[in-house]
Amino acid sequence: MSFPRIMPWVLGFPLLAPPAMAEVDFAREVRPIFNAHCTACHGGVKEAGEVSFIYREKALGKGESGKEIIVPGDPDASEMITRIVSTDPDEVMPKPEHGPPLAAKEIETLRQWIKEGARWGEHWSFVAPRTHPIPAIKDKAWPRNDVDRFLLARMEKEGLHPAKEAGKAALLRRLSLDLTGLPPSVEELEAFQNDESPSAYQKQVDRLLASPRFGERWASVWMDLARYADSEGLGIDSRRDVWKYRDWLIEAFNRDLPYDQFTIEQLAGDLLPQASIDQRIATTFHRLSQANNEGGTDDEEFRVAAVLDRVNTTWEVWQGTTMACVQCHSHPYDPIEHRDYYRFAAFFNQSVDADVPESHPLLRVPLDPSRHAEAGALEDKISGLEEDLHQRRVSLASRTRWTSPTGVSGSSQKAKLEIVPHQGVEEFRTIGNVAAGAIHILDIPKPVGLRQLGAVRVEIRPVDEKTALHTPEWGAMIRKFGLQLVDREGKTTDIPIAEIVADEAHPPFDPNQSIKGSNNGWGQYTKIFKPRHAILVPAAPVEWDGDSTLRVTLAHSTSSAGGAYPLIAKRGCIAITDEAEWARKDPIIEAWKQDLATTRKALAAMPATTTPVMRDLAPELARETRLFTRGNWIDKGELIGKAGTPAVLPPMEGKKPDRLTMARWIASPQNPLTSRVAVNRFWLELFGTGIVPTPEDFGSAGERPTHPELLDTLAVRFQTEMKWSMKGLLRELVSSAAYRQDATLSPELAERDADNRLLARGPRQRLTGEMARDHALSAAGLIAQRLGGAPAHPPLPEGVWRPFDSGDKWTTPAEGNPDRYRRSVYTYWKRSIPYPTFATFDAPSRELCSKRRILSNTPIQALAVLNDPAFNECAKGLARRMKYEASGSVDERLSYGFRLATSRQITPDRLEELRALFSKLEADYTANPSLREGMAGTADGASYTVVASVLLNLDEALIR
Repeated sequence: MSFPRIMPWVLGFPLLAPPAMAEVDFAREVRPIFNAHCTACHGGVKEAGEVSFIYREKALGKGESGKEIIVPGDPDASEMITRIVSTDPDEVMPKPEHGPPLAAKEIETLRQWIKEGARWGEHWSFVAPRTHPIPAIKDKAWPRNDVDRFLLARMEKEGLHPAKEAGKAALLRRLSLDLTGLPPSVEELEAFQNDESPSAYQKQVDRLLASPRFGERWASVWMDLARYADSEGLGIDSRRDVWKYRDWLIEAFNRDLPYDQFTIEQLAGDLLPQASIDQRIATTFHRLSQANNEGGTDDEEFRVAAVLDRVNTTWEVWQGTTMACVQCHSHPYDPIEHRDYYRFAAFFNQSVDADVPESHPLLRVPLDPSRHAEAGALEDKISGLEEDLHQRRVSLASRTRWTSPTGVSGSSQKAKLEIVPHQGVEEFRTIGNVAAGAIHILDIPKPVGLRQLGAVRVEIRPVDEKTALHTPEWGAMIRKFGLQLVDREGKTTDIPIAEIVADEAHPPFDPNQSIKGSNNGWGQYTKIFKPRHAILVPAAPVEWDGDSTLRVTLAHSTSSAGGAYPLIAKRGCIAITDEAEWARKDPIIEAWKQDLATTRKALAAMPATTTPVMRDLAPELARETRLFTRGNWIDKGELIGKAGTPAVLPPMEGKKPDRLTMARWIASPQNPLTSRVAVNRFWLELFGTGIVPTPEDFGSAGERPTHPELLDTLAVRFQTEMKWSMKGLLRELVSSAAYRQDATLSPELAERDADNRLLARGPRQRLTGEMARDHALSAAGLIAQRLGGAPAHPPLPEGVWRPFDSGDKWTTPAEGNPDRYRRSVYTYWKRSIPYPTFATFDAPSRELCSKRRILSNTPIQALAVLNDPAFNECAKGLARRMKYEASGSVDERLSYGFRLATSRQITPDRLEELRALFSKLEADYTANPSLREGMAGTADGASYTVVASVLLNLDEALIR
């Protein structure tokens, strides 16, 4: 990988030099020198000569040569300085082939730093934010709040002045698109322009923040981060139902769920006390990782890939920190060690999901949101009853004396079986290859002293138990269990099985399906990493004649795991008990089972969908977490003990290091990154560039904040005064004078600050793909406003839909059907075939977390708006509005269309251009009616349609 040179300036404006005699600041002055010249060879990836300048203890230690690298207080005794000033090409650092020598000023900075004691300091983002005094400013009239005062102080320092306030129409358009993703209606524009009260603008802010459209707009932003898609990605990219998470997200924004709770619920909502169904839906956030159910793939490989994706996504979304590289080695620039990555991965490594086609675990969610609480109560009752039943069986099993029989013989259809003594137990083991559908037959003599047959315990074991703890083997699925007694003449008597008791409370399939026969019965699906067992309970205790043999039959499934791998028990054993209590009717158990059946039936009666959610394994089934050597998932290194977080950040509080403790650590005010990253993200969406211009990297390889004191003050206030209110933060930002400035870019500003990082003008941003389509639907009067629901399938250009999975259909509702015109946030999102408009306007495929959209400006975007069938339909709608809603002359109708598309009053020159276009078109269509075919039945109707297409493609229409 390449290592960017970190330069000690921002925006091309040199950072102010420290005052004379001021102590050298490590993070601001020394760390950039190390990153620019040293860490490529002496960092987190490579530690040439056993030297690293990432970690204090290593930098102040001894290198391979035995010499002290940095001696606090004595630059001349420090080997680092000796090497930097050396003229010997074999000794000098950096080596000539690795980069230019340090500048004299940089060397002096390092010498002064060492002379002062080589005080180490962490990068600014790893230090807790604090509020800063409001800076003194000359212009007292311009600021509307403290945001402006911080910005103005920097402008005045740079000799800049803020722009005038934008006009009302432009301002409301910007505000409406930013807060709701939709342009203002003509009626809303009129109301605002006619409101002369001092609070007119603030009333619009409050109205838009309260709109249900607010949640749809901001959910779309978060969906990029969450890698939300309605398909799995990878392989066949099959459709999956996750839209209830999208609806949760919209509702969370609309009700202004505090950001700390918003965080906790998505990372660990299932672990909250008395977690509601909505809190469990929130955890779909981390089930949006890609899955691969193509035949021949290894489920464990892609389970692990999902775990690592959750690590990377969590750090990128909430901590603004690049973590993917730490999978393979320590962080190149920041003090995050290779082992830290796997300590954090341990939080996610205990999740139940395992890349199976059925997407277990799934949560059944009513289609009607008003029934969520009712369904959640039923889900809780089912879970509680399953746990009660399991614990009662565990209690009985602990009191049961199990006998391991001897003299066992075995055979198998489609496999070769042998009986092997192992640690006092006779195990059955397969030899060589096995085939799907194998049937193991085990004949067991009656153990001495056994009075009767009370229950049979079938255990399957990994072939290599030690390795399987961290690299599991393919498991086994039993389609049907059989119990028989076989007398000396070979006559068999079937033993009815009343129940199969699994060794976990919430198995993915009902183990009792293996009584009558089912591919989805009991077993380890699809991987096994620990010995697992099931107890076969006869309908009644069985008298067992000593001359008879017990035959246990294990008929394996034929099509599990997509038929790619045979899920066959390759190793296992049988244990028997004569304890009659297993088969005796327990009135408590019977009552629970009846209650469970009734509750499941009530839940199943609700019209519902399912969504994949997070759930952790029971403690007794926990996996091992190990470090991957050089990031290779099949090359396991040291065992990771407890889950944990990097030492560079404040310690995680809580006795139990689980996902909930981790989520609370991220959402804690003590975490120095979370609130900064959140504030920066909202700023980025409103102003086009973050206060930290690299929102994906708050580390020392990223850019420094343009207004650090403002960022920190807002971060602290977001947590304290605003109580993590996302609407409160947005209200503060859009109420500022900076946000309300005119966006005109002067030649001076184009030269000084083209990216508008100093905010001496208002923001001017192109519409996102979703906004472009929604804007066109709004202008056309077609948009259908309905919160939530299954994905929509708007019109697609011909030839686009060619999915690998032919069962994934795209059925567009007929013209006039409201579902055809739903907001873009509801559009079905297939990773392998992104919706063309969104992709053209730079939307990511959402295979991975996307921190910001990198905008392009291409002819294809204009061609899409002019030719895409969805935009053509919008052009027809806008044409109808011009022709039938407006009254008066052609000029008045064209002016109305211009205002619908741009929110502005038309100017004379624009009107003249549109009038000329309309007149020419009308004359052409009148002379040659065949030209208007497919557009309109009249010449003027067709002319308005073409004009409308032009209006929707104007720069003013595609900018907010």
